[in-house]
This record gives sequence, C-alpha cells and structure tokens, in this order.
Amino acid sequence: MLGGIQGVGKYIKDYSTLATAGQTGNLAVTYLGSYSLKWKAVIGSNNTVMIVFSVVNHSTMQSASRPPILGYEPIWINTVGKGINNYFSTGWGSRTTQHFNWTESISW
Repeated sequence: MLGGIQGVGKYIKDYSTLATAGQTGNLAVTYLGSYSLKWKAVIGSNNTVMIVFSVVNHSTMQSASRPPILGYEPIWINTVGKGINNYFSTGWGSRTTQHFNWTESISW
C-alpha cells in the first residue's frame, strides 16, 4: 500500500522503476498496484495438487497519477482524482481491466 507516510519510499521505488524502464524493479508490479487474487486447490492423482490462481486488476489514470500521501485521501480521490478520471473517461488513459490466471502443480 502506498498510502500514508510509509508509502513514500515505495512510491519513489515504483516511479524509479518507470524511469529506468524496469531496470530498478518490476514493471508489472508497478503497473498492477493493488489487485484481487483468488485461488483454489484441486487435488489430483499421483500425489499432485493443482493450485489455480486468478487475478483481476482495475487501473485508472487517477491511480497512475496520484501523489504520495494526499493522493490516497478521500479529499483527493473524490475531487482531483475524480476529475482526472472524468477527463480520461475514454481512449488513452481510461479505465482498464486485466484478468489473468495461472496454474501451479505441486507434487509430493
């Protein structure tokens, strides 16, 4: 979480990742930010468990452009942030949603 004073260092690290095209961190994690993760285990044969992971992420221009600390406060989100999202309501910078799934197999 980047909110609060403890998020300032994480914020700087995330934006240094962008500035260095991923050389100082993980661009995928920087882009995803917060996301929801669900998983379920499926017990297979031959001492194998398959774990299916599903991730959903929603991204907005407000999320990409908010300043540290203030950008996570309701006063910003409901005023400036809302205006940013309204400005980018269609086309480049508009809300995007990513869904991705993967499966891991564990044998014992």
